[in-house]
Formats: sequence, structure tokens, C-alpha cells
Amino acid sequence: MTDDKKEEKKGRSRDAGELAVLSLLAALAIILGYVEVVIPFDFVIPGVKPGLCNIVIIMILMYFSWREAVIVSFVRILAVGFMFGNLFSISYSIAGSLLAILIMTLLIRIGRFGFIGISVSGAAMHGIGQLIIAKAVLPALPFAGYASLLIISGVVTGSVTGFISFMICRRLGSFC
Repeated sequence: MTDDKKEEKKGRSRDAGELAVLSLLAALAIILGYVEVVIPFDFVIPGVKPGLCNIVIIMILMYFSWREAVIVSFVRILAVGFMFGNLFSISYSIAGSLLAILIMTLLIRIGRFGFIGISVSGAAMHGIGQLIIAKAVLPALPFAGYASLLIISGVVTGSVTGFISFMICRRLGSFC
């Protein structure tokens, strides 16, 4: 086999391996999304969840790129939304996820933030993205008061998921 053919085969194999990993991570994100649906976490503040899927998204942002993170996030949102939610929950989740992935990608590129800082920022922006959609649907919604609650909950949940992401990536070594 010529060197060109070896490189071509090697490239395909690597791409297939990456696709397999991304598929497993998407499945994991869907399972974590299901856990968040089944266990009622929003008993204190409506709509607040621990953001377990953020663990998967951070790992994808660290190892792959924002494109793969958006794709996996959309797959998870659509799967969980159509199985357990509705079009409103899907639109809220898409807005929150896009804003979260945007800010986390920027912070990773800056390079001065660790897992917890990136995760906290993503969690807070996810809540703000959802709140922007809610404000468009419900103009009378008190934006500032609810935003402060979402940011505080984002700090708490983002710290936990950031720490878990850090521990997982530390154990996986070269993966993250």
C-alpha cells in the first residue's frame, strides 16, 4: 500500500473514531437529559436544573470544537424535547445552549479560565438565553429579578458540573 493510501485510510479511521466518540457523547447527553427530566430539580426555582449535559458539552469543547458541541447539543435537545418536552422547551433549550456554547468557546480560546469558570459562565448564560426567549413570549416577566436567580443558580450548578468535568478529563488524560 502506498503512503498516500495509508494516510487516506488512517484519516478515515480517525474520523470514524471521532464520530464514534461523538455518538457516545451524544447518547450520554441524552441520558443525562432524561435524568434531569425524571428527577424534579426545579422545586425551588422553576426551570432550574443541574445542567448535567454541560459536562458532556465541556468535554466536547475541550477535545473537539464548538461545531461538534453545537451538533451534539442540538441532537440532545431535539431527542429529549420530542420525547419529554414540547416546542417551547426545545426553543428555550436551543437559545440557552447556543449562548452557553458561545461564551464557553470564547473563554476556552482566551485560555485563562479553568473548567469551573468555563462551566459557571456557560450555566449562567444558558439561563439568560432561556430567559430571553421567555421574555419574548411573556413580556410581563420580571427579567432582572429572575435573571439574578438564574445567575446564582448557574454559579452553584456550574461549579458542580465544572468540577465533575475537570475530574473526568483528568482521569481520561489525553482525551481532554
